[in-house]
Amino acid sequence: MPEFQYIAKDAAGADRSGSLAAPSRSRAATQLREKGWLVLQVDPRAETIQSVAAGNLLTRNLPPRAVHVEVSLQQLAMMLRSGMTLLAALRAVGEQSSRHSLARTWNEVSAGIQRGQGLGEAMASHAMFPAFVVRLVDVGERTGNLSVVLKRAADTMRHRRTSRESFISATIYPALVVLLSILVAGYLVVYLIPRLESYLDSLGKDMPAMTQSLINASFWLREHYMLISAILIVAIFSLAGLYVSAEGRRWIDRGLLKIPGIGRLLRLGETSTFARGLGMMLKSGITVTDGLAAVENTLGNYQLRQNVTSAREKLIRGGSLVDALNEDGFTPLLRQMAAVGEKSGDLAGVLDEVAEMSDQQFASSVRRLNSIATPALTLAIGGIVGYVYIAFFMALVAAGS
Repeated sequence: MPEFQYIAKDAAGADRSGSLAAPSRSRAATQLREKGWLVLQVDPRAETIQSVAAGNLLTRNLPPRAVHVEVSLQQLAMMLRSGMTLLAALRAVGEQSSRHSLARTWNEVSAGIQRGQGLGEAMASHAMFPAFVVRLVDVGERTGNLSVVLKRAADTMRHRRTSRESFISATIYPALVVLLSILVAGYLVVYLIPRLESYLDSLGKDMPAMTQSLINASFWLREHYMLISAILIVAIFSLAGLYVSAEGRRWIDRGLLKIPGIGRLLRLGETSTFARGLGMMLKSGITVTDGLAAVENTLGNYQLRQNVTSAREKLIRGGSLVDALNEDGFTPLLRQMAAVGEKSGDLAGVLDEVAEMSDQQFASSVRRLNSIATPALTLAIGGIVGYVYIAFFMALVAAGS
């Protein structure tokens, strides 16, 4: 029978941990609850999952992803909320980490606390923790609401991840359709039709005009493929070089915001991230200027990051958040609602509403983009591929006549 490791608290509030045999994870949890214990964690024992762990050895040694940090923060918040001590909770989170590197990091954080550091200070020395998480933890330690701010930090990371995944899912299908269509058309133009031309030439028959246009295109591509390849390689490396420079990345990201459809999705997603993050900071007791400094790093678009930096500088010199956010970038809804929030004195609550509305508009825009892009791409790519097929079959008819 499988064995499961558990972490729980007994009726007196004391920490309990160990292992027990049970048919399943749910049955193991039930056995613990029957004792009157509060179940915090139940996982298969290491020996039970040894074969699976061996298969996942490579992934366990990889650096942690943001989702792994997010889950760890959720676990830490839950354990602290249930009454576990900070060091015990950090030890448990490290033991349950799915990546060895993440477990080592939590162990190092725990060691830092034992040396007299605060949790935020110990986390700040590790790059895997975003700056806004570290700031929240500092505030949580000062106010005694550490479990609350850890949950808020995990929620913010989750919203960032889901927004990014939604954007990728909205754009990947059209991109795949275009790529596959180009490959099919290229195969016909570069490989099949030239061989059909040789066959027709051997029969002494003329190529149909429609087919001849494709033959000419195929001939031109084969004659200049080295030049085309060189241009593509130079263009790719040039874009990569631009993207690693601050001004180049700002120029590229500013251009992305102007692309119809895609630009709106980016603005809505970044507006939601900004509003939710800043609202969370304000509710946690962080000032607007410090909140802007922390939220800036949560944005993926470099142009919008620069806008937030500029807004913070304007606030420091004196002025309102609305005036500071007057630059183009975020949706107009953010500036309009921020004005309402400043006048009503509930800026944090208004920003949460902006985030929710932006999420709803983002989901609606994704559906609308897919409903428009799918038939449009089908017609456009179908027309191109259809032209190639018709020219191909016209050549077959000419060869058989």
